[in-house]
Amino acid sequence: MAHIDTVQTIIEAWKTGDIDTVLDQLADDVVYHFHVGSRPLEGRAHIRRFLEKFGAGQTEIAWRITRHVEAGDTLFVEGVDDYVNADGVRMRVPYAGVFEFENGKVLRWRDYVDSQAVEDARQGKAPPEWVEPLLGA
Repeated sequence: MAHIDTVQTIIEAWKTGDIDTVLDQLADDVVYHFHVGSRPLEGRAHIRRFLEKFGAGQTEIAWRITRHVEAGDTLFVEGVDDYVNADGVRMRVPYAGVFEFENGKVLRWRDYVDSQAVEDARQGKAPPEWVEPLLGA
């Protein structure tokens, strides 16, 4: 299976709230930087707790990858985090991510996202016009 297929499995599972399937794609000793610059989560148990909290109340999840490239056991992606949060606010934020694989499982996962763009979306602010093309609007 191509690494992009594994990540697509993660995305489709996330859309339906299937955290177990998300975790099944991860190595036992996975390290996840959900926001580069913040302390990473280490191991499936920590990631489960984070995902349960982060996903609580999310609806209309349309997370998608717009571009990707694989190089050996590394997958680089660009995409859009798109969902309605628990407060009813549409969150649409571009991101980039890096996945490193070992034995077909995600061993390292790093998400790169603009914290200010997340906060602006949370406050209901429209993204700047130059960001719209990245969102596929």
